[in-house]
Amino acid sequence: MNNPTRGEAHRALTALVGDWAGTEELAASPWAPAAIATATCQYRPALDGFAVLQDYEQTREDGSKLLGHNIFTVDPETGETLWYGFDSYGFPPAAPGRGGWTGGTLHLEKTTPRGVARHRLTPEGDVLTHEIDVNLGQATEFTPFLRARYTREAEQPNAVEE
Repeated sequence: MNNPTRGEAHRALTALVGDWAGTEELAASPWAPAAIATATCQYRPALDGFAVLQDYEQTREDGSKLLGHNIFTVDPETGETLWYGFDSYGFPPAAPGRGGWTGGTLHLEKTTPRGVARHRLTPEGDVLTHEIDVNLGQATEFTPFLRARYTREAEQPNAVEE
């Protein structure tokens, strides 16, 4: 068995590394009403460059919080970017979100018993946008769920080099 090596998909994830803060517009969901929220995201390189870890904290206008811990890595068999997400709603990830990079945007799709979510993360310099469209329950179309814009507060100098 050959040991996996870091490739272009691993290097692409380093564009997320840093401390980010911004505003989110959220549609209503079965778990919370529509809201405007502020959020912080800290992305850190991990596992000798084979993963990026994210810690996330969202605060809604009413003071309620959503906390998340996410792991981004690459499937050595397919080359797809994988996303394992854990949050304070408590739903464990039965399977990772899967996707890849197209034109500087990371596209991920995650299917759960509650529905399908399509994420688009676009890091451009010191701005990171995150858009989520969902298809929940018996819906026949995807609808916007989250539109977020974060600015970089600090870059992490310890990204793993090749």
